[in-house]
Amino acid sequence: MIAVALIMGVLGAVAAFALISMRNDRNLFAEGFNQAKAKAAQVAAPVTPAVAAPAPLRKCVIHGKTVISNTECADQGSVIKVHETRGIEAPKAPPKPAPEAPQGATDRAIEQATR
Repeated sequence: MIAVALIMGVLGAVAAFALISMRNDRNLFAEGFNQAKAKAAQVAAPVTPAVAAPAPLRKCVIHGKTVISNTECADQGSVIKVHETRGIEAPKAPPKPAPEAPQGATDRAIEQATR
């Protein structure tokens, strides 16, 4: 009886965790597995690989798809120059209108009559 209660409790906890995972549009099970796998690999082989010089970005076609990469393209394709941009800027405010000339007596009388 106690074993059934424990199994049902664990099963309920896993189901609740899965529902929370689905609500947030994430797969928390896979993320946890990947983190555990990365920690296990780090413990098994703490040696850091040598860092290679960064290759330039290239644009090439691999398996019928256009790819921009610095590793997959190797020496094929064309080199891409990266330019720093400011992104999307807010539109500038329109210029302020010029001040109106003082109204004459006739214009003021018409303005008051039409209000």
